[in-house]
Amino acid sequence: MKPNILFLLIDGLRADKCHGNKKTSVTPHIDSLIENGVYFNQTICAAPVTWTSLSSLFTGLYASEAVILNNEIFTINPKCKNYVEHLKENGYTTYAFLPESAYMGPGHRIFKENVYKYPYTDTLFNGNGKLITEKLKENSLKEPWFYYMHFYDLYETTNFEIDTTGSKELSDKKYGNSKYERVLSAMDVWIGKILENIDLNNTLVVLTADHATQRGDYDSNLEEYASYCQNIRTSWEPNPISKSIASVKKIPKIIQPMKRFMSKSYSKRRRKIIKDRIQPEIEKIENEDLSPYYKRLKKSAAQIIFETFDDRFHIPLCFSGYGITSKHLISDQVRSIDIFPTIMDIVNSPNMRNIRGRSLLPYLLGEKMDEVPALMESIPSTTLAYTMNYVGIRTSEYKYFRDRNETTKNIHLYDLVNDPLEERNLVDELPDVVQKMENELTEMQGQKFSDYEKSNELSDDEAQRVEKELRKLGYIN
Repeated sequence: MKPNILFLLIDGLRADKCHGNKKTSVTPHIDSLIENGVYFNQTICAAPVTWTSLSSLFTGLYASEAVILNNEIFTINPKCKNYVEHLKENGYTTYAFLPESAYMGPGHRIFKENVYKYPYTDTLFNGNGKLITEKLKENSLKEPWFYYMHFYDLYETTNFEIDTTGSKELSDKKYGNSKYERVLSAMDVWIGKILENIDLNNTLVVLTADHATQRGDYDSNLEEYASYCQNIRTSWEPNPISKSIASVKKIPKIIQPMKRFMSKSYSKRRRKIIKDRIQPEIEKIENEDLSPYYKRLKKSAAQIIFETFDDRFHIPLCFSGYGITSKHLISDQVRSIDIFPTIMDIVNSPNMRNIRGRSLLPYLLGEKMDEVPALMESIPSTTLAYTMNYVGIRTSEYKYFRDRNETTKNIHLYDLVNDPLEERNLVDELPDVVQKMENELTEMQGQKFSDYEKSNELSDDEAQRVEKELRKLGYIN
């Protein structure tokens, strides 16, 4: 019988807040997984947002290959086979516990059965933890099983006012210096309860994240400032007539073109108003005497802009339980697209073909591997989001990125060994390194970075529902 697979994904979990000397949360159960398994402390995801990063993770492809542009929304490419389909073909029964927004994105194409969707206001400590543990206690999962659990607690509780009465950790600073870390402490309690109901001798446990977030490094001042700016972005109402027309669901076909026009006009006007309201804050930050890193953090508190810095891409990765016979801390760079190829090797199942990822099993066996550069793309969930439209590559030594479409625009090069916060751009000082990295970047992609496969499968009404959900979650204004 094949082993079971428990895949724990904590949305927005940064590597430096999961393990290491920057961590102030209290997480004995996560710590135990790491201490009794193999932990990669330099794992790089493919994209800075959930939908795009999950599309890449579950297909083993680069982000731009894993998504298509569908009516201004980036969705998983239906032509690409995903690892859940592959696991089913290899005898696994699949289960998923994930937020409605993730299901609305790539989730509905990946998970076809045994799916539980929850609203963004639900967390492990206000109900989800109890639901999961009760399900596990029923012992009704058909073996061998693959169970994907996607926890939104970190992102939502640090962005919105969520009910936290069920957790003592959130009100006590001994559980973390920031709200972000106290939320992780609260989550760990329930992760422990979940693991109590799992046979670790016959279950491979994978712990990782879809992407990281700047909020993991916010101090109390930035937490307050982020709330202040969120109120600036949301405390207004557009013209009630245009809003009402744009929101009508059932209208005669003859005036549907007018509805589309009004909807786009409403969205365009909304974005302009919000930009005009938040721009003075951005200008004030630019003139403040702050370190480059803190200035970047404060700008992200004012308005989410998708870039390719490590505070959105550096995620944790741990393999523990079944098949993990030694304990290692691996500092070599690996990628999120390597996760599923590794899983397939551990459970002794054939891998998918035509993927970009590779198995990390040699690392798990204590062997060395040659490093592979990580391709990083700032592809958001929709073209309506604010993105710098960067593409780049990262090694353990350097980070290089530039404009996606123009090779000589917005070029950045950082020495990650001596400048881990990416504060000093070395483009003018190291032209040979820039050229070398550019050559590798072009070779890795093997196609024009501006090309996206396009589709009109998503109707205007569906696209508007997606846009509304993404706006509610703060991904677009």
